[in-house]
Amino acid sequence: MIYGVFSDVHSNLEALTQVLEFFQATKVDAYLCCGDLVGYGPQPNECLARIRRLKNLTAICGNHDLAAIGRMDLNWFNPYAREAVLWTREQLSQDERSFLEGLSAKIERSEFTLAHGSPRKPPEEYLLSVSQFRDNIPHVRAWPLFIGHSHMPLCFKVSEGPKGKIQAFFLEDQQEVELGRGQGQLPIAFNPGSVGQPRDQDSRASCALYDSKEGTFRMIRLPYDIPAVQAKIRKAGLPEFLALRLAFGR
Repeated sequence: MIYGVFSDVHSNLEALTQVLEFFQATKVDAYLCCGDLVGYGPQPNECLARIRRLKNLTAICGNHDLAAIGRMDLNWFNPYAREAVLWTREQLSQDERSFLEGLSAKIERSEFTLAHGSPRKPPEEYLLSVSQFRDNIPHVRAWPLFIGHSHMPLCFKVSEGPKGKIQAFFLEDQQEVELGRGQGQLPIAFNPGSVGQPRDQDSRASCALYDSKEGTFRMIRLPYDIPAVQAKIRKAGLPEFLALRLAFGR
């Protein structure tokens, strides 16, 4: 089965549209969404409506989603993020709010695991180091693990062999990673980066394709209309910083 994997949409409809059109053209069989559908961006309802209509969707919530429905303390957020969360709360329709309320921050299936930040602390922890990955291994029952939260396209992989050394590396556009022998058992985690607010100094929307039959994960970067999103952010009265950062991928 081929999955379209994406995360951290952050109410960016232009970026989401490009990603979903790519997935549809690729004829993916199902979708994996690693959370933070809203926050920062100007079109939360439109993004949620597109996502919840996807067929064969497995989705979790992120910290911004939880904050938008009043289930996470705003003290976790910087001033820009906090202002966007409060604005998003006022914008959400009842249908879209109900959709977010039905999501958990971690899902465990027999064939994979989804966690927004980390399997140990799904809504909060950023999984960014080898030591963190090692500490999180006992919290995963089924591999591969798919995460989001950091907005960085990353892979953590336990190498084959008796010592089981952990590799950690950034993923570039079109880079493909093989799960290796014993796929589904060998600890490996993928972060597809962010659809709506990349932070790896590449402004293009980030997503991935996971082929469970072949045991491969391939990164994809897609350009989108950044000025259009920036104009909507300004029209909504959201912080200027949230518009400016999109052009720099930071």
